[in-house]
Amino acid sequence: MKPVKPQQFALGLQDFLKTIDRINTKVSPSYSKLKEFLDGDRLADLSDSEFKNVAAEFMDANDQYQRAVDDLKGLSAPVHLLGLKTNLVSYFQDYVDATKNMTNSLNLDKKSVDLVKFSQSEKDQDDLMHKVNRNVNRILMSKGLQG
Repeated sequence: MKPVKPQQFALGLQDFLKTIDRINTKVSPSYSKLKEFLDGDRLADLSDSEFKNVAAEFMDANDQYQRAVDDLKGLSAPVHLLGLKTNLVSYFQDYVDATKNMTNSLNLDKKSVDLVKFSQSEKDQDDLMHKVNRNVNRILMSKGLQG
């Protein structure tokens, strides 16, 4: 097996991060809309079609996140970064699972939200994104990737 250059890995990681940013930017307005209605205890004021659109955006984001983590799993890393890459994949898979839990907190038939599941998902996503970011920073500061 041919060794992977750190710069090749860095480019793949950069593509992964751009993909995640693009997904986050696309789903953010739907999350913000739903959150506004939930925080104001006004979910009943959100139209059925808007609620279904939010759910559809969440499901689409879940699928895109899963594809991104699958791509990340296939990204070859230099030997000295394999542990950090493995951790990154694990943290991001857990993040993807947390986003799916948020989507699963939505009940389309009843136009309701399981607030306990929704809130736990928010907390889990925040915690896991901190772990992802910390891990990415460790990778970027590693030998062969600085400067």
